[in-house]
Amino acid sequence: MLIFVALIAFCTIGVAQPAETQREGKTVSETIKALDAEWRMMYKIMGESIVYDNHYQLNTTTNKYELKKDTSSIYKFNINQNGRTLYTVNREDVTGQLVVNDWDISGTWDLKQTADGIDLHIMNAYYPGCPTIIRRIINVNGKQLLLQDSETGTQYYYVKR
Repeated sequence: MLIFVALIAFCTIGVAQPAETQREGKTVSETIKALDAEWRMMYKIMGESIVYDNHYQLNTTTNKYELKKDTSSIYKFNINQNGRTLYTVNREDVTGQLVVNDWDISGTWDLKQTADGIDLHIMNAYYPGCPTIIRRIINVNGKQLLLQDSETGTQYYYVKR
C-alpha cells in the first residue's frame, strides 16, 4: 500500500512540474543559408490591410500609362566567399532583367538570435550611416520570406526570385 501511495505521489509531482519548453524554428545558421538569395517584394501587411507598392507602366496597346502592382523591387541578401554579407536593392524591368539601382544602394546584414526569435539587422541600407533596420524573421524557406518591423509591426512578404 505504501508503494502504491508513493507511486501516485511520484506521478502527481511529475505531472505538476512544468514541461520543458522547446523552441521551434530555424537556427541562425539555417536561416543564413535560406536568406542568401534574391527576394521579390510582393506586399506589406500593415495592421489589417495588405498594401501593394504601385507604379505606372506603359501599356503598349493603348499607349497609356496604367497603375500596376509593383513587384519589381528585388532585395538581395548575399554572402561572399570571405563570409561578408551584402545587401542591395535593385529593380527588375518588364523583360525580367535585373536593373542595378541608380543610387548604388548597398549595405550589410547580420542575424542575431534573441529570446523571441531571429532578428535581421540591415546596416547602411540606403546610404552610409543609415540607421540600422531591424526586422524579425517570421518565416524563411526556399520560396518565401516574411519579415516583421521591430517597431511598427508591419510585415513584409517576399518570394524568391
